Amino acid sequence: MQPPDITRVFKGVRMEFEVEIVFANEGNQSPEEGHEYDEIIVVTDGVVGLTRGPGTESETYSKYDTVVLPAGTVHQITVKEAPVKLVIIHPEREA
Repeated sequence: MQPPDITRVFKGVRMEFEVEIVFANEGNQSPEEGHEYDEIIVVTDGVVGLTRGPGTESETYSKYDTVVLPAGTVHQITVKEAPVKLVIIHPEREA
């Protein structure tokens, strides 16, 4: 299985504003990770599961749902119904 198709755009004087455009299919899953910056996830198509930390229940999000993850939130995204399209915004990331 191929990994998701991810395009990243960095803007700003210090390249601190990042937008990821993600196209994902059945079986795709992000690594379990946390960031030193806030993350905003917008689902534009499909259905994803999101866990916030090890051992937590998965929350389900679908078309036009938006999730805000504060800095330090350990999370993992799993495709539940493909195709999935996400816009992920890191408004204060330092590249």
